[in-house]
Amino acid sequence: LKLVSSISISVFKIRTGLVAGVDEMTSSAVADEKAPSPLPSITADLTTSRFDLKANSGYGAWVREVAPRLGIAGGVIGIILVNSTMPQVVSTSDGRMPKLSAGVWARMACYITPKAAGLKFVQYGVMREMKLTMDKYIPAGASTMLAFGVVGTFFQSIIYNTLIADMYKIHGGVAKAKLDFKQLARGLQPGFVWCFGRECFSMGGGLWLGPYVTAGVKKAVSERGLDVPDYPLRFSCGFLSGSVTAFATQWLHNTTLYAGRLAAVEEPVGAPYYTRASLMTAWNEMGPRMVWANYPQRMCLIAGAVGLMNMVDIFHRPDLIFVKGCR
Repeated sequence: LKLVSSISISVFKIRTGLVAGVDEMTSSAVADEKAPSPLPSITADLTTSRFDLKANSGYGAWVREVAPRLGIAGGVIGIILVNSTMPQVVSTSDGRMPKLSAGVWARMACYITPKAAGLKFVQYGVMREMKLTMDKYIPAGASTMLAFGVVGTFFQSIIYNTLIADMYKIHGGVAKAKLDFKQLARGLQPGFVWCFGRECFSMGGGLWLGPYVTAGVKKAVSERGLDVPDYPLRFSCGFLSGSVTAFATQWLHNTTLYAGRLAAVEEPVGAPYYTRASLMTAWNEMGPRMVWANYPQRMCLIAGAVGLMNMVDIFHRPDLIFVKGCR
């Protein structure tokens, strides 16, 4: 009996162990089925690559959400800049360049506009990177004006002085030289000081002022129970802001144009920057008119540019900074 009892107890323990083992294996299998596969995490890592155009961050997001805004601003403003600046070059030529015919105008515009639009795209891209980076260290208004002053001086000097030089070359029948880095560097020099002040306080000041005007007008309109669409409101407020800052800096702009003319005709006095020479020439030829001359043409450019950039918002997604990997 003792032997039979011990055998029975042993068999019971074995059966209990087997069942527990089976249950454990079954539970483990069920747990494995419910456990998430490692593949989704790998897939998630792949789909959030910085180069994925569908990702919400990285270079793909920058290309999808920022580049089109810069392209619209650069292209439209480049076209407006060329067509509004050409008559100003004629009016400040002191008779060296007569009123342009339609054919000459079209030839100059077709040659100059692609360069201006491309440089504007790069200018706004670099300016955006600089402004968003400086926002962490200085007030937003100061960073906007400083970024436009520094970056705008470089690009606007090149654009305006290259445009003036190209116009004189086309008007004089001189063969157009290929655009190279030496030509770009030379285009940066004439009127450098005046250009910095113009860019800092015209476009930079207009973009700083625009959001405040927009907020004030939106508040006043809402208090009267009116509903104005967002895009027209932002454009009109930016246009108003740009009109004010354009007039405030018009004398700087005219002085810069004279510096470009002196460089284009290779005037030796004051070369290569023509800081004092351009100011004295502008005053001698225009007198007090240098404060408001050419304002209507330039107002269309500055006010239109500020209005457009206030509307398309090139500072959209401030977390996407290209040089930092758009992380």
